[in-house]
Amino acid sequence: MAARWTLNEKQHAGEEHFETEAVAQFDEKMPFDPASEIEILEEMGLSKEDTVVDLGTGTGVLPIAIADHCDRVVAVDISETMIKMVDKSIEKYGIQNIETVHDGFLSYNHQGDPVPFVFSKDALHHLPDFWKIEALKNIGETLTMGGIFRLRDFVFSFDPRDSHETIEQWLDEKKEFTDFSDEELYGHFREEYSTYGFLLESMIEQAGFEILESTYEQSFYAEYICQWNGHSN
Repeated sequence: MAARWTLNEKQHAGEEHFETEAVAQFDEKMPFDPASEIEILEEMGLSKEDTVVDLGTGTGVLPIAIADHCDRVVAVDISETMIKMVDKSIEKYGIQNIETVHDGFLSYNHQGDPVPFVFSKDALHHLPDFWKIEALKNIGETLTMGGIFRLRDFVFSFDPRDSHETIEQWLDEKKEFTDFSDEELYGHFREEYSTYGFLLESMIEQAGFEILESTYEQSFYAEYICQWNGHSN
């Protein structure tokens, strides 16, 4: 049972992840081709006997695509609306090895043996930094020793001294080439918790992971391959 002082993740996840109309348009606004992710996980040792947990699964794009490449997929999301969308896709495609769990980073309690792979895309930034570390600790407890955590998210790699100019430039560019409204773009900085890469890397390592690979794109996005080595002292 979660402590009474534990963060309510649902209150921080953003209304767009709960509204039926917004969820129906989610994949169009946030297109994602999982093929390269499956390739990366297979390079890291993913086999037909393995289980993959997808935290913050959204509409379940990765679980649907990776189901043929492993034994079991657990699709986890704090939004019941998202989970219902995944359930519809599972039924539509007749997939037998995907389980859906209505839960968050902090409250997810994995059922069964620890798993070799956890994936998360564009979800961890909804948590404030203290709770990011708590989430990372929980992910570690979900993994086998030496297990792989693949993380993709909105992460800042620009010089903090240039934050205002860099963000304003990014916003101006995004307004020209995105389906998100101005308010949705502004809201990412006002209401969500993307952090700097040097901070997130420290959090990942302090939680008990080794960062095997990190890639930063256009000052606002990052990808990590992390290996669980147990809690640091």
